[in-house]
Order: sequence, then structure tokens, then C-alpha cells
Amino acid sequence: MGYKIGDTMTAELATSALQMGLDKHRKPLIIHSDMGSQYTSAEFNIKCQNYGLKHSYSLKSHPYDNGRMEA
Repeated sequence: MGYKIGDTMTAELATSALQMGLDKHRKPLIIHSDMGSQYTSAEFNIKCQNYGLKHSYSLKSHPYDNGRMEA
């Protein structure tokens, strides 16, 4: 897992947390997130593509999708 703390949720913040996770651990096959703009950004999706990651999203208006992934 990677993490970053910031004052705002930006694509750069999400991408740097993803990079931290990729640097420290085996490469995952799937990244799951909600549909926030930081995760749907071109920057974040390019990073996923560069590492061959499949990006899974919660459905719009279905925040409980994350419950299974986070459990």
C-alpha cells in the first residue's frame, strides 16, 4: 500500500501514493478506487497503464462497492 497526505485531493497526490505502493510492494493486478476526479484523471490512468494495472471503479452512487474491496 502507498499513502500520501495533502490538503487537497489532486491527481498528483493520488498518483504519488500509487507510485509509493508500486515501489514498495509486488505489482498488483487491479487497483480499485471510487470515481473521484483524482482517480479518473489522465495522469492517474496513464500511470496504471504504464504498469499494466486494471483500474476498477465503484459504481456511481454506490459507495458500498468499496466496502468489499476495503474489507
